[in-house]
Amino acid sequence: MGITINDDDLISVRNRNNGETWYILENGITRTFSINEVKKVPYKELVELSYSVGGRALLEDDLVIENKEALKLLNMNVEPEYFYTEAEIRKILFEKSYDELADFLDFAPEGAIQIAKDIAVKEEIPDVKKREMLGAKTGLNINNAIMVNKLMEDEDEKKEAEAPKRRVALSEEKAEPEAKERRAAAPKYNVVTTK
Repeated sequence: MGITINDDDLISVRNRNNGETWYILENGITRTFSINEVKKVPYKELVELSYSVGGRALLEDDLVIENKEALKLLNMNVEPEYFYTEAEIRKILFEKSYDELADFLDFAPEGAIQIAKDIAVKEEIPDVKKREMLGAKTGLNINNAIMVNKLMEDEDEKKEAEAPKRRVALSEEKAEPEAKERRAAAPKYNVVTTK
C-alpha cells in the first residue's frame, strides 16, 4: 500500500528554533513561526520549500515536519532525534546516560543540538562529562559560557545594588515634572526675502 498525500493535505510543522523562523516562497507565500509554534501547512508548500534555496536546511534543522509519510515523500531520511522536543532534549542532558547523549549528538539535526547547548548553559548542566561532550560537538566551552553568564548576572546585581535609591518617597505631585510656563511671549520673527 503506497503513501497517499494530496497537494492540499495539511501537514503539522513545528518550529524547533529558539527564535522566530520564517520563509518566503517564489509564489509569494510567507510563513512565520514563533518559538515552538505548530502550524498546518499544505503539503505542496513543503515541496516548494524543499526545492527553494536554503529550504531543505530549514526543514532539517529549524522546522520539524510531524508527518512521517510527508517526510518519506520529501526524501527526508530522519533519525528519531529529529522529532525531539525541548523537554526530551532536557531529559537527555539531565537524566539519560552518556551513550544516549552521544547518540543524540551524533544523529540530531543542528537545530536540536543548538537547543541542547542553550539549555546546558542557561540551566548550568551539572555533569562535567556531559558539558565536555556537548562542547566537543558544538565548539563551545560550556564551562566558560556558564562562568560568563554568572559574571554578567553578578555585574547586573552589583549595578542594581549601587544605583542610588530615594530615602524619602515622592508625593504624586512631585513625582511628575511640572510643565514650565513661559513668562514672556515667544518672540515673533519677520521673514524678509530679498531678490
